[in-house]
Amino acid sequence: MIVLLTLFVIIISGITTIPFPIGLLAIATILSKKPWVFFLALGLGLFLDLISIRALGYTSLALTIFVFILFLYEKKFETRTSTFVFISTFLGSAIYLIIFGYQQIFLQSLVNSLLAVLIFKIIQKSNSKITQLTG
Repeated sequence: MIVLLTLFVIIISGITTIPFPIGLLAIATILSKKPWVFFLALGLGLFLDLISIRALGYTSLALTIFVFILFLYEKKFETRTSTFVFISTFLGSAIYLIIFGYQQIFLQSLVNSLLAVLIFKIIQKSNSKITQLTG
């Protein structure tokens, strides 16, 4: 499922300025809790830098720091909730958009957060149905 979401994010990122990788990385970090998410952040960041014709590494650094902060907070808060996905995606998107100088920060962060929560809910429901069928 994460592979399909990654391909979707890569395609959509070339069309719009909404930072969809923030939501994808929040979901991947919260659900998997594995270190491979750092490599996903690095790859998505390099791809976004190439698409937006920026110096390579800036977006990767921002996304990697975002994932690192999520890993830090997973020990202090209940992270497998829609509320945490919404707040972390909203704040991550807003900071990303401010750093890279985009316009309409609130609206883009809100849309990104709502989409991340929707995708998170769909993944949770599909995982529970798979568990019911196999268990």
